Amino acid sequence: MRIGLEKLRSFYSNFVYVIRSKSFFKLFLSLVIFIILPYSLVVGRMIYQEYKEALDWNQRFQLIRIQLLAIDLENQIRSNIHNEYAIKTFPLTALNNQSELSQLCSSSPTTPINDISFYILPCKFDDEFQSYILIIESRKIYLYDAKFLEDILLDSPFSDPNEGLFILNGNGDYGISGFIEDGFLVSDEWKTISKSSLQTNSNLPTLKEVQKDDFGYFLVGVPLYGLPIHLFVVSPIHLVLYPILISLKTNITTLLGILLFTFLFSIFISMKEIESKQKLNLILKEFPHAAILYDSTGNIILQNPNIERKLNISNVTIYQEPLSVWLAKEVIEFIKEIKGDKNHYQNLRKEEIECYSSDGSILLLEITYQIWYLEQKNNLASGALILVQNITKKRLEFEREMDYAKDLQKKYLPARIQIFPKLDFEIFYKPLIQVGGDYYDYIDLGNNRYIFALGDVIGHGVKAAMMMTVLKVLFHQIVKSEPDPKKILIKMNEGISIHFPDPYAFVPFLFLLFDLNENRVYYGNAGHPGMVHYSNEGFHCYEKLNPMFGMIPSFDPKILDFPISVGDRFYLFTDGLKDVENRNKEKLWESELISFFNRMANNHISLVKQELDFKIRTYSEGQELLDDITWIGIDII
Repeated sequence: MRIGLEKLRSFYSNFVYVIRSKSFFKLFLSLVIFIILPYSLVVGRMIYQEYKEALDWNQRFQLIRIQLLAIDLENQIRSNIHNEYAIKTFPLTALNNQSELSQLCSSSPTTPINDISFYILPCKFDDEFQSYILIIESRKIYLYDAKFLEDILLDSPFSDPNEGLFILNGNGDYGISGFIEDGFLVSDEWKTISKSSLQTNSNLPTLKEVQKDDFGYFLVGVPLYGLPIHLFVVSPIHLVLYPILISLKTNITTLLGILLFTFLFSIFISMKEIESKQKLNLILKEFPHAAILYDSTGNIILQNPNIERKLNISNVTIYQEPLSVWLAKEVIEFIKEIKGDKNHYQNLRKEEIECYSSDGSILLLEITYQIWYLEQKNNLASGALILVQNITKKRLEFEREMDYAKDLQKKYLPARIQIFPKLDFEIFYKPLIQVGGDYYDYIDLGNNRYIFALGDVIGHGVKAAMMMTVLKVLFHQIVKSEPDPKKILIKMNEGISIHFPDPYAFVPFLFLLFDLNENRVYYGNAGHPGMVHYSNEGFHCYEKLNPMFGMIPSFDPKILDFPISVGDRFYLFTDGLKDVENRNKEKLWESELISFFNRMANNHISLVKQELDFKIRTYSEGQELLDDITWIGIDII
């Protein structure tokens, strides 16, 4: 007994813990919103539509049927009265005057007798009141026993057994009913209810919803065409709505069943998730590096935020925002990328990111992304596990070896963005191994002339960086003494052919020379992948025009020049940007990159630079870059 109570108490405790957990609440609420609520709305709309259609059908049916009843009733009245009146046989009773009528009938008409041809009233014969029909013909008064009307109203071929029929005088003060319990007389309550439906100037039927004894009824009325009598049909509303009520009960039962199933299913899933969380929490606490478990929406489920003993994720920033915020966005993108990839469970994504600690020092972090699943056989990702490791110290020795090359390259690449009138520009530079062979430059030539250059020395690392410095010195010497764009290309080709050793003798190169006095730009290209230009006339991607420097001793260069105006935009980039590959070996060029530039057409050039960095990292999916990447964006303002 005690063991049973302990198990019951343990079950109750676990049950309460589960239903109070956030995982249960979120799952149950999600199922209610996405399953039960839509089902309720669909069923509600369906029942409401059935209700409207039932009411509409009932109204049209009742209006047509009462007209048939009125015609049938009038025909039977004429058959029973007019024929009897013609042959003067029983039960037609003649009276001498209105005084005699008043003595026999307790409710004689108040209207002058000469103005009446037909009237229903109660009269007393043999100490018993019965309903009679008063007929006035040439000042002669006749009474006709109205019992046949009771039979007609009680058993009409056009009525339903669940309905009631009654007729009223034109003024509504007396009537005969088909309700047996009322003695075949219309009650005062029905007289009052029906009074508003009496018509004097119309023969059209009417339909109203009325209440009597807390029950709802459809009351349909129509005046008989040839007689001063109103016919009424009383139909209980619940008879019309009965099929709808049955459907409503069925759907409510189904809805409660779905709700119960959803509740139990949410408890089952939440218990398994809580158990998994407890196991993972123990593992994460023992992990030597930072580890964060995210759900599929980027929310943290569990985490060990300590990258090292004295370094926490909350104290690290990237792109001027907390690393935790940046990681949440990256996780969402990572989950989106692996959707549809059948082999994504076999792949890890790793990347190295430079961040800043709270004291301003630069950290190099290795971030590993791994998809996790609630069930091993489930192909639907439940979230992602992120591992963050500080590899700054591991790279220290390599950084020291590269210091000389980096210092050398920094001296020969522009140290900061200069301000040029009417030109707004940004530079994105990403060498493959800290230093590379990409050369970019921007020079104020004086007299409102500015030149932007982009070159790509073959190779990477220290040797390519040293050759890049030679390229810069040569270019500066030439452009500061030679204003002609064609001669700049000729002299650059001669200089590279003479001064560069064979492995580096071929250099793709391009430049844009802006002359703001003439509002024109001169485009020189020596075998470079090209340039993208946006203007009011649309999108342009210009050809290479000339061979690479060093391929042939001399050539007659081609130069393009065209006018510029406010709003023009130019993108210069090396082939390293075009050659970015994803896991399927698909290159970023051409459709992906052009599509990206088109989307960025109306964004500020600084935002384009930031989004380009993001685009490169997401598209590459953690794969290593193939070449140095340099990009220059220029806006005419």
